[in-house]
Amino acid sequence: MKDKNSKKPKPKKWTKFRHRVIFTVVRWILIPIFKLRYNLVRGKEEKKLPKSCIIMCNHQAVMDPFFVAATLKRPIYFVMSQDVFTLGLLSKLICYLVAPIPKSKSKSDLNTIRYTLKVLGEGGTVGLFPSGNRTLSGEEWTIDRSAAKLVKLAKVPLALYNMKGGYGADPRWGNKLRKGKVSVGLERLLTKEEIENMSVDELYDVIVKTLGVKDAPSTVKFKSSKKAEYLERALYYCPNCHSFCSLSSDKNILKCNNCGISVEYCEDLTLKPLNGNILGNTVAEWFNAQPKALEEYAKNTEGKLFADDVELRLIKVVNRKKLGNANIVGFRSGVDIQAENGEKYDLKFCDLAGCTVLGKRKINFYTADETTVQVKGSKRFNAIKYLNLYWLSKKGENNE
Repeated sequence: MKDKNSKKPKPKKWTKFRHRVIFTVVRWILIPIFKLRYNLVRGKEEKKLPKSCIIMCNHQAVMDPFFVAATLKRPIYFVMSQDVFTLGLLSKLICYLVAPIPKSKSKSDLNTIRYTLKVLGEGGTVGLFPSGNRTLSGEEWTIDRSAAKLVKLAKVPLALYNMKGGYGADPRWGNKLRKGKVSVGLERLLTKEEIENMSVDELYDVIVKTLGVKDAPSTVKFKSSKKAEYLERALYYCPNCHSFCSLSSDKNILKCNNCGISVEYCEDLTLKPLNGNILGNTVAEWFNAQPKALEEYAKNTEGKLFADDVELRLIKVVNRKKLGNANIVGFRSGVDIQAENGEKYDLKFCDLAGCTVLGKRKINFYTADETTVQVKGSKRFNAIKYLNLYWLSKKGENNE
């Protein structure tokens, strides 16, 4: 029999006093480092933003959450990829220190919405990068309409931030920082009343337009002796000879090993052709033209399109299992992954719940049974071509 005088335990709060202490200490440490290494110019938005609000920012560099946090004197509870929560003890430490909100990439996640509303209800500030992915080309990835729906549901102000120079200083496809200038700050603040008077489509258009930063060409020079190194992580198609997976980089030059075309990656983030034909004068123009070329290649090719040697991992919830070396082969309809230990995964795109690229050379395939098949390639691995294949399959399904 239940004790009538017993009280239900209070639900645990997401926001903690220790988060304020940790963010303050980390800010004191990192701001001088950011000024030195990135020449960071940051806005000071503390007095402009209410405590309970959503911050959205375009996503350019790995340090973006820290850059945004440097503009405020409060903790920001960032929505982060589920991959961050599969790192064992390190994940537990991250959760204790800064309590990020988990999100499965390329999948709708009701828990993410629930946790976000909980933080906001406790008077906290939530930060997210609605494109869900760092740019590989200098242009923002596609932003899903669910970002606007979340803001409408939350009924709190929305702060739209702009990051500029992050792609130039720390391109996702590169390994080395470049000397230049990075700036971050508030671009537009939408009040609750303004948001209430907008439709989801109107709000979505404002978000996309405000966060649509293009870093190239750049008026700021980004200096490095290896500006083009690992650019083949983003570019996989040669527009001169129409070959795939034949590009390689060396210092400031990207070349095709099949036809000999070469281009220089310049300090203003443009491409200077040294010989042959290229697709525009920026990485973004070349990058954005690749899916169309891949579509034509896939239509006219039977069987294997390309293959890579990779490391294979299986992730279920927060448990990660390494399966060793493997080979991945891309086809029009999906990918086949054969591990050295004999395990094989035949993944049809039509059966997947989602697919996304992580970091510099990893790609996740989300299966219907909540298992994530993750492959990690070599230093020069291009994961984008497999993601483009997946998108093409979805495009075909939508056109049927």
